[in-house]
Amino acid sequence: MFNMLRNLFQRVKEAVCNKKGNEIVAIALILLFIILAAAPYIRNLGQTTSTGISNLNTQMEQVLNGQ
Repeated sequence: MFNMLRNLFQRVKEAVCNKKGNEIVAIALILLFIILAAAPYIRNLGQTTSTGISNLNTQMEQVLNGQ
């Protein structure tokens, strides 16, 4: 039982002290923050593009129908 706890503690200690693992977690958190910060702007860009395409489609239908 004591050996199991010691091994578990050792593995947790190695994971916490693992600099490469900490760097990966830090990069993941930074990317998540950037994505969450940029989400509203990306959504607005998508809505603007959709509106522009709809307007273009309407104008092309009018031209092709001779209106």
